[in-house]
Amino acid sequence: MDTSIFFPLIQNAALLLALVFLYDAIPKKNQRQHFVLWRIGIGFLIAAIGVTIMSTPWMYEPGIIFDTRSVLLGVSGLFFGGVSTAVAIIVTSLYRLTIGGSAAWIGIGVIITSGLIGIIWRKFRKYQLASISAREIFTFAYVVHLAMLAWFLLLPGDSAWQVLQKISLPVLTVYPIATWLLSRLLSRRYELERDEQIRLQDDFLFRSQFDVGNIGIAITSPEQVWIKVNPRLCKMLKYTEDELLNLSWKQLTHPEDVEADLVNFELMLAGKIDNYEMDKRFIAKDESIVYTHMMVACQRSHNGVQLVIAGFLDVTAQTLADSEVLASREQLELVLSSSELGLWDWDIKRDLIERNARSADILGCDINELNANSRLWMDAILAEDRPKVLHSIEAHIRGETPQHRMEYRLNTFEGKVRWILDTGKVVSRDANNNALRMCGTYTDITDSKLIEESLKLSALVYENSSEAMSVLDERGVIITVNAAFCEITGYKAEEVVGEHIRIMYCDLNGHDFYTNMNASIRETGEWQGEMWQRRRNKEEYVIWLTINTIKDKDGLPFRRVALFSDITDKKQSEHLIWKQANYDTLTGLPNRRMLLEYLSAEIKHSDRNRNHFALLFLDLDYFKEVNDTLGHAMGDLLLIETAARLKACVRDTDVVARLGGDEFTVVLSAMVDHKGIERVAEHILRSLAEPFELGEETAYISASIGITLYPDDATSIEGLLKHADQAMYAAKDQGRNRFNYFTASMQEYARYRMRLIQDLRMALTNNEFVLHFQPIVTLANGCVSKAEALLRWHHPERGQVSPAEFIPIAEDTGLIVEIGNWVFEQAARQSAQWRETLGVEIQISVNKSPIQFRDEGALLNNWLELLQDLDITGSGVCVEITEGLLLDASMGVTEKLLAYRDAGVQVSLDDFGTGYSSLAYLKKFDIDYLKIDQSFTRNVDSDENDQTLCEAIIMMAHKLGMKVIAEGVETQAQRQVLLDAGCDYGQGYLFAKPLTADEFAKRYIKPCTDNTSATV
Repeated sequence: MDTSIFFPLIQNAALLLALVFLYDAIPKKNQRQHFVLWRIGIGFLIAAIGVTIMSTPWMYEPGIIFDTRSVLLGVSGLFFGGVSTAVAIIVTSLYRLTIGGSAAWIGIGVIITSGLIGIIWRKFRKYQLASISAREIFTFAYVVHLAMLAWFLLLPGDSAWQVLQKISLPVLTVYPIATWLLSRLLSRRYELERDEQIRLQDDFLFRSQFDVGNIGIAITSPEQVWIKVNPRLCKMLKYTEDELLNLSWKQLTHPEDVEADLVNFELMLAGKIDNYEMDKRFIAKDESIVYTHMMVACQRSHNGVQLVIAGFLDVTAQTLADSEVLASREQLELVLSSSELGLWDWDIKRDLIERNARSADILGCDINELNANSRLWMDAILAEDRPKVLHSIEAHIRGETPQHRMEYRLNTFEGKVRWILDTGKVVSRDANNNALRMCGTYTDITDSKLIEESLKLSALVYENSSEAMSVLDERGVIITVNAAFCEITGYKAEEVVGEHIRIMYCDLNGHDFYTNMNASIRETGEWQGEMWQRRRNKEEYVIWLTINTIKDKDGLPFRRVALFSDITDKKQSEHLIWKQANYDTLTGLPNRRMLLEYLSAEIKHSDRNRNHFALLFLDLDYFKEVNDTLGHAMGDLLLIETAARLKACVRDTDVVARLGGDEFTVVLSAMVDHKGIERVAEHILRSLAEPFELGEETAYISASIGITLYPDDATSIEGLLKHADQAMYAAKDQGRNRFNYFTASMQEYARYRMRLIQDLRMALTNNEFVLHFQPIVTLANGCVSKAEALLRWHHPERGQVSPAEFIPIAEDTGLIVEIGNWVFEQAARQSAQWRETLGVEIQISVNKSPIQFRDEGALLNNWLELLQDLDITGSGVCVEITEGLLLDASMGVTEKLLAYRDAGVQVSLDDFGTGYSSLAYLKKFDIDYLKIDQSFTRNVDSDENDQTLCEAIIMMAHKLGMKVIAEGVETQAQRQVLLDAGCDYGQGYLFAKPLTADEFAKRYIKPCTDNTSATV
């Protein structure tokens, strides 16, 4: 570190602080009226300061200079905001560009970064700038200048290190101090502006209250001489301002209040109290008495009172009203003492309530106890009624209702509940219409309430029943109906009373229905059941009807009572539930449940008529691609259109069903021969092969169809579905877009496959798997430092099972994940064992299936932890993947390949050239090796095209920084051609077949010319 840097930087910072004083010299008038122009002007001033300090920098070398522009622009963004700072950034950036040099763009980056950090910081701290702490300023400064130093990392490696080593300490020492000093100057300006604003607000509030307030205000001397009075006080006392100023405080005070006022005034002058309040009477100019509530305070200086200020609230109206109420209350007590009314009188201002003896009797308590606790009555009101009572009182006090009137229940001290009618009214308000006093009465209405409720009960049951009720005479004429009857039928009561009930009849019931119903009523006096009925608007609906008969004293029918409810929605809901349970909600086709019921019925029908039917099992080809590329919404549209096309391909007597996903079935009933079945299948294939217009998109799919016959192929539903499914998969295996009949060989293969899956599940547990290793040879010198791990399965009964036979099954069943994990772990441990016991690092390549990428879950982390535990890096294990895996973004390939790279594991791209080769993907992913597929290697010595392709692949891979491995090398001629083309490694039977670990170690793990591998 060169300490000589400090002085130039301190000089530059001092120049910055000196120039900033120019900001205080600029007039601040009219800045709000011309806000944008003001901000732009400030921006140019900041830019000018920036240009000045940039003119006197400390120069590291030509083109690399240091000055305090980052301090200026960071503080500008923090205190002046976006407009000013943007102007300053543009001007200073242009100036830095004219200076030029190798670090010109870094200097511009420092300018922009410093300003942006300040602007962003201001966004969150704009309203705390006046009181911003030194700690926060230093934090802000270090953020800005660490970002500044980070820009110099863009210099070439050695230059960046030398610059940062020389300048970091001076910059992080001088610049934060300069930032703090500059921020303190500006925050002090903010603080002064804030204090001035507060002072102006206080002055404005006092003046507005003094001149136009509703309180009389007077300023007097300690001798009680009026110095200044406001208009409100003059109006209260009926004097002009000049007249009041010529009178003393004592002259206007009522004689009876003078002594009490003087006592408090003297205590305040003596310093024993700072202020006091009291009710005081004044004598106005017209000799009337003005009642006031007076508040007096003083201003002291040097332990003496300089001024006294007093506020006077006019309470004359309230005081006179209280006197009137007190006088009338005594008279009212005499009247009410002999009545059954409880009386309450509420002094709202003091929140005191007085009640009479009758109120105490109603509550069942002592009168003194009741008046001593004003909350006693309110607390006795039932909790559910209390909010309504309080709301009613508050609404009346606010003037929203002419009186308070509420019925509620009261819990008495005797444990009973009584109904109370509570009425009240405000009897006194002040000049501002604020309620001062409210009076009211309590009436015990318990007895009348019980009678009223008893009378209402029967009517409530009848009128508020959700069931329609009607009373008929013995001939069926309607006498009365309830509200539910009118609501359900649409008739008004006056329209049906006096009419015969047959006006409600509906033809859907039929003549015999009414004949049977009436016969039952005549014989038993009652009837119950479903029936259709017609509303007034002719709409038909379903009801559940119950009819009972009331007989007279002679046992003859007197009245018929009919009760019914509308069950139309219930019936529709039942139908909807049935439909949802039996039909696919998307396509409207029968679902699996409905299909099974239909197949059961169709089997019985076929057995009875000795005919045949066919079951077609369809699976849409490429539907997943449509879903993945166009989205599930478009996939749903395609399924709906597919259902429509399938229905158009069959007869009305045939059934099309959707089993789920993209699987459909078609049942062709009463089929005579195969020609009809094949004609329908071909029609379906042609129809589904036509383009699907999905909004603005067009999709192309096909179908694979499996066909099974009843009773030829199976005699049960399960057998038919299973055989049709097997035939469908056979159609897919044959190339899709075709149909295939079920055969006995399919069933045999299915059984074989099922047994193989069962054995495969036990293979790991029974240790039936073993790894063989095929060497990967360096073509230039024949050394072996790599090998590919190949899985072999020795079945205890079948013997050796080919990987081509069991690997696809393992992928279909998901067992490949568990098996692949075992292979990886064994390969990693084998590599570590060879390194520890034989001292040679052999890189083992492990094939990884796309299914593992999709379903491995947390196994990736387990693999990486295993490699870490075994201390294995890229020289120990290599993961082989296929080209198609790179195209599937849904598996998170990028993230997993990056995880391998971070762990030091190398990646090899297997079978290159046979899949969807893409240079874009080779550039995007970190691939270490390309493996040329053996289909190119096989004829590389005899086919010029294969030779040209191999040479192109090798050249491309080397340009991209990848090594090349050729698979399937079987002759010396092939090896020589590949070596001449620049291929790095070879693998094949020319060198060795896959070997056991012991055989591989004996043959290849021995010292080589470079002491790293054995030689072939």
